[in-house]
Amino acid sequence: GIASIKRLQGLYQGTLVAQGAFSLYETRVIKELGGWPDAIGEDIVLTWSFLKNNSLVYFEPLAVAFTEAPVTLRHLSRQRSRWARGMIEALKLIKPWKQPITYVRYTTGINLIMPYLDFVYTFCWIPGLVLAFFGKFWIVGPYTLFVLPLSILQNNILYNYQKSVFQKLDLRIRKNKLGFVFYVLFYQMLMSPMSILGYIQELLNLSRVWK
Repeated sequence: GIASIKRLQGLYQGTLVAQGAFSLYETRVIKELGGWPDAIGEDIVLTWSFLKNNSLVYFEPLAVAFTEAPVTLRHLSRQRSRWARGMIEALKLIKPWKQPITYVRYTTGINLIMPYLDFVYTFCWIPGLVLAFFGKFWIVGPYTLFVLPLSILQNNILYNYQKSVFQKLDLRIRKNKLGFVFYVLFYQMLMSPMSILGYIQELLNLSRVWK
């Protein structure tokens, strides 16, 4: 999903995050910004600074690298809360409405509503889902099921796109049907609370943990 989104952003030379794990930078441009930022979300802060200076940020879909992925829930929670905290860092340092490119103003500005969406999902929708299992359809009702076909369709489109990219590189996506179902049904239920944790950490200015 992330690769597909970056492909769209790259069409406008406005990729929002050039991940530190696998990106190439012009040394001159980094020096002009004063070097690598001291931030837990250093790659997003650096990329938004590039865009603010009218630098172009490209995405190459056929450049592939495999990094270490979280294998435990604790590791995943730390990673996602760190990403959420990095987004808040970037919003504090580089205001979306000050971006010179209209498209980038829009895409970075969307991040302003992400904390609100995560808050509503975590503290309204998830409790509403629990209540629905007890016949209390105050927040979530049977009509919520109509979202599932759209979610499956969306994820299937993203899967097939990434599969076509892998085929060009003579790679294959490991088949995990149960994992795909779990992803569609429960992924956001994990991500939003983890993001809320990151927002709270940044709000309270807690110590930064990378690992």
